[in-house]
Amino acid sequence: MTLAEIQLVCDLPNYTSFADASFYLPYSPSLITKYVNHVEEELGIQIFVRSNRSKYLELTPEGNMVIESFKRLIDEYSYLKKQIQQLKNENSTLLKIGSQPRYGNIHEQAIISNFLFEKPALQLSIKKEAADELIRHLISGKIDAAFITFHDSLPLDSYFGERHSKLDVTYLLSEKEMYVGISDQYFPNRTEICLKELEDFTFAFPFPNANDYQSARATDSWISIAKEKGMHLNYMNLQGYDDTVFQLATVRKIAVTTSHIPTSQPTGIHFLRISDWTGCTNLYFLTLKNQSSRMVKDLKHCVLNYRTVYKRTNNL
Repeated sequence: MTLAEIQLVCDLPNYTSFADASFYLPYSPSLITKYVNHVEEELGIQIFVRSNRSKYLELTPEGNMVIESFKRLIDEYSYLKKQIQQLKNENSTLLKIGSQPRYGNIHEQAIISNFLFEKPALQLSIKKEAADELIRHLISGKIDAAFITFHDSLPLDSYFGERHSKLDVTYLLSEKEMYVGISDQYFPNRTEICLKELEDFTFAFPFPNANDYQSARATDSWISIAKEKGMHLNYMNLQGYDDTVFQLATVRKIAVTTSHIPTSQPTGIHFLRISDWTGCTNLYFLTLKNQSSRMVKDLKHCVLNYRTVYKRTNNL
């Protein structure tokens, strides 16, 4: 007998007849009869009472015993599948992480570097996408975890919606500074600048001009702050950071936005802190709830340790 036949036999007592069961289950009455007969023949017993006088399915005493045994068998099989999947996850050396195409994601880099130092045999795959795409990939199983920044004004419950019940969202830290990378020929020997001083520049954002609500809120924040400063914000959206935008910034008035000064600065570019910046972004670590992968659990542990050290170091 097959697992499908066993599952069907266990389901049938929930219905009044084979015909009734066929209305809800993906089997015709004739196929249900065939499956039941096959199971009964193999076991050498009758599971259901055959009687024209009965309007409902009835189990024989032997049938009751068989159904209980079948249910335990199905439970054991389901548990075995979960154990095997967990074993596969634990033995896997490939960890797939999602990250936004930000230039200043130094916290993610530090966490991943520490994690790889602890697990040198680990293979790492990093997927760069906008926030909404990363969440879809996470829920569908295409990635194991994600680092995502959300603007402080974004209502997370509304943004996640029904997806929130599937996600384990861990707050990591807040980023309250903003920097721009511009050509060395502009504002040399400066480390800070007011936003108003950059009104002749075009601001380059590290995300596409898409329907991603999170990205839209980030752009709205810049526009709102610029409006408060009495300036019109000229900006362009990028698919992600690469050398091209910095090469362009060396010859044009382009300000490449980032929440941190990168450790390795592009040639011909220097970074200035926006002194009157009032925005705030929050960095989160996302995984699926009830995560069984040992690697993902270890990565989350590394994330929490990093957060603890960061708070202590910055007196937060």
